[in-house]
Amino acid sequence: MRAIRTLLLLAGAAFASATDASSQDLSGAIRAQATKVNKGIANWYAARNYQPVWSGEYIGGLAQFIQALDAHGLSPQLFRFSDWDAQWRNPSPDPNKRAEVEVGTTQLALYAIQSLAYGFVDPITVHSKWAAMPRQVSSYQFLDEALRQGPARFTATLLDQVPPQDSRYAEMVKTLARYRQINAMGGWRDLPGTAEPAGPGSKYPELGLLTSRLQAEGDLPGGTAKSKKGTIDNRTGDAIKSFQFRHGIEPDGFIGASTLEELNADTSHRVNQIIINIDRLRWMPRTWEDPEHIEVNIAENALRVYQGNRETSVMPVVVGKKGVSETPVFHGKVQDVYFRPTWNVPTSIARRLLVPAALASPEGVEGYMRSHNYQIISSYGSNTVHSNTADNLNKVAAGSLYMRQGSGPKNSLGLIKFIFPNDSAVYLHDTNMPELFQRADRDFSSGCVRVARPVELANFILRHNPGWNPENIRATMDDPNVNDRRERLNKTLSVYLVYWTCTIMGDGRVRFDRDIYGHDATMFQRFGLR
Repeated sequence: MRAIRTLLLLAGAAFASATDASSQDLSGAIRAQATKVNKGIANWYAARNYQPVWSGEYIGGLAQFIQALDAHGLSPQLFRFSDWDAQWRNPSPDPNKRAEVEVGTTQLALYAIQSLAYGFVDPITVHSKWAAMPRQVSSYQFLDEALRQGPARFTATLLDQVPPQDSRYAEMVKTLARYRQINAMGGWRDLPGTAEPAGPGSKYPELGLLTSRLQAEGDLPGGTAKSKKGTIDNRTGDAIKSFQFRHGIEPDGFIGASTLEELNADTSHRVNQIIINIDRLRWMPRTWEDPEHIEVNIAENALRVYQGNRETSVMPVVVGKKGVSETPVFHGKVQDVYFRPTWNVPTSIARRLLVPAALASPEGVEGYMRSHNYQIISSYGSNTVHSNTADNLNKVAAGSLYMRQGSGPKNSLGLIKFIFPNDSAVYLHDTNMPELFQRADRDFSSGCVRVARPVELANFILRHNPGWNPENIRATMDDPNVNDRRERLNKTLSVYLVYWTCTIMGDGRVRFDRDIYGHDATMFQRFGLR
């Protein structure tokens, strides 16, 4: 490291000596180059009277910063570091060329800072419904602060202030270092399969290797489990369940095909998963920007509540069916709560699911519609109800008539829904099928997010509206005289629908989830990863 720093300082000195040779000519060239780039760069240099910034040790400090980004999953190659290093070491005598390098170095610094603070990949280029998020501290402000600290503190200031302050982020960076080390040592040894799934009471040919692996990943705490003649005991079975839970598998304590596949996953792939999910975490607001909010991790099928920058609750959710009605990645503000909602059935869902089900029902069209509390209406919000006939159902499928489901326990939205306006008509809601929360794979919805504990969530969302508590929330949900009662929030609440296939659990262990919608491939491509 000392040799690298010496080389970097020599490069900075070479660039500085060339810069000092003709400062007046260079100042004019910087002005012309900065004006050519964009208004932000031009204003930044104007505030410095178009004097060069990247002289002396600052070049070395920036180079150190970019190299240090590798620990955060940002390879120096992503910033063409070798090309820049060559230009810094071999400065041109031409002021115009030096101005290009000077201004380009500022752009490079801002790009690297932006990547570490808010994401190398712009989420809008991956998820079209993700809106740009206003940031309280810009890349320029981070850079200015580091420059104010002087060359001796430049790198340390950036590495201290720029990364997200979320504790999960620091844990993800540590996890990346650990998995890189495991991968460098050859990765996990493959575990063998068995003719039948192996679990408590079963013999396993590599029990020592299995228990060592479960210990290493924190699933089997407190020392190696005791076993009799290679037989998996209950503690090891519980550890297998823990491993399964962390990998989105039905936790039965037996090593079947899915569990074996996750146990033997290539560690280089795990490293890549961690890298792209660290970047996804950078997309989130800084801790001071939105300390109270809701996160829904689509890949994990989980909802988390954050208060005062601390996770206070986590609950299962059901998300959109993969390949059919996928829940979009976006963020919004919860504005309203509706008790005992009616459901205006989207035409696409009626056409794809409900009309065929009604036409094929053994109960007949009338029986199906009545038992599910559906009506055929002229338009959403209309009081004009049409007869339940096959002809009218076909008109629903064609989009000339519409379907509505009345409020009550049979309603697909359950007894409460939480609205945050968006063009996908996606929201959080209760469900009339709570049994689905017991499944490990929970992509069953038509795009909305069904929550497992709606009273608890409502109590959090309504906390700024006087008079609400869990008891009267539940009573209102169960009151048959209530129909589509709207409660406008006194204070809106941010909700983020995200897609993370690797996260840090509340106990500090890493969790990997399957890429159910295939979004990881795009992120791998942007990072140049396999």
